[in-house]
Amino acid sequence: MAAFLFAFPGRLHRRERIADLFWPEMNTERSRAALNSALWRLRKILGQEPSSNGGRNLRSIGDDVVLDQEPWLHVDSNAITALAKRVALGSDSQVAATLEAIRSAIELYQGPFLDGEEDALFVEERERVHTCFVTLAHNALAQYIRQSDYADAIAVCRKVLSFDPFREFFVRNMLGLLCLDEQRAEAARFFERWQKVLRAEIGVGPMPETARLFQLIRQCDNHDDIESIRQTLCLEKRGVLNLHSL
Repeated sequence: MAAFLFAFPGRLHRRERIADLFWPEMNTERSRAALNSALWRLRKILGQEPSSNGGRNLRSIGDDVVLDQEPWLHVDSNAITALAKRVALGSDSQVAATLEAIRSAIELYQGPFLDGEEDALFVEERERVHTCFVTLAHNALAQYIRQSDYADAIAVCRKVLSFDPFREFFVRNMLGLLCLDEQRAEAARFFERWQKVLRAEIGVGPMPETARLFQLIRQCDNHDDIESIRQTLCLEKRGVLNLHSL
């Protein structure tokens, strides 16, 4: 429940709706009692922040509950989505200046929002946060490649693939970056492991462009081949954030 309220600060939520979402197996009386207890505990936790004035930003208004957004209240999912929106709206120079902030936001992502909750509201927010996370990863990856910072670029790919293992844009970048970082043997091992899992779990093979890049990596033996791999990564389309979804 706390994650739900934190994700939607400033919104009014009907008590009955919250109770149905998080205590559906209980009757009305027991679910409302569970809600009251959870709100009391959350207010006590918020009250540990000196600026919260006793957790008073968690308020009951009639049959509604609202968690007011305050400057001291920092929520990971909101930080990710807010930065993704700023990056999408900013100029190239503005974006370059935020690389450290982008990487920090990427590190905040710890997996799907309220994973396991299948209400449409949760599913929509889960997709929105994940899309913003991937968009920030695209942006950071492009900047690291331009700077020839292969170690940090590889770390970004690993982060995305740990949650989204079949997103082949990042698989291709992972392969190419390992090669550029003089880790061709690791690139080959990574591809073979990934390809086996793809076939076992999805029942398909790699996309043609992924297979072509791997062949180029296997045959790579001179500077021109290295430059071709680098250009392949630089020419990959960057993710586009749909601002209307924010």
